[in-house]
Amino acid sequence: METAINMERESYAATIEENQKAVRKMVLDSYQDMLDGKGRDYKVFFSELESRYKNADV
Repeated sequence: METAINMERESYAATIEENQKAVRKMVLDSYQDMLDGKGRDYKVFFSELESRYKNADV
């Protein structure tokens, strides 16, 4: 039984590591896009977002 638990832990740890690698890659890709001048100005983005919900019924 202990072997099964250890295998499950290793599988779980490997899954977490793969997810972390994917997140790191997305962050670095986004950073590179920012350096390349892609994307939107955050002020414009949040202004548009705010205007959508300013008069919304909550």
